[in-house]
Amino acid sequence: MPNFVIEYSASLNQQISEGKLMDSVFAGAKNSGHFPPEAIKLRTEKRSGFRLHGKQKDFLHVSAHILSGRTDEQKSEISNAVLAQLKELALNSVFVSVEVVDIHRASFVDFEYE
Repeated sequence: MPNFVIEYSASLNQQISEGKLMDSVFAGAKNSGHFPPEAIKLRTEKRSGFRLHGKQKDFLHVSAHILSGRTDEQKSEISNAVLAQLKELALNSVFVSVEVVDIHRASFVDFEYE
């Protein structure tokens, strides 16, 4: 069920491919131990317009949308596992952040076409 949204500056593609970003986030999500690999969903959002005040850098932000009910400790394990994988990329001049966002369990519905 978890949906990982990878938002990043378009110019970051000069350092890394979109596929490699998705591979890293997937590995972190899997390594967290909180999700079966087949349940992990990823998508990217490349941003051409952004501003980081102060020194100009690229950015990379991952939002992990998960069903509500996990403890703060579990959420921290998820975000730290994803961040650990992203740190291994050894990117230059990039601001990296990860957050976990609760999805209201009672209102979430989904459907898969077969």
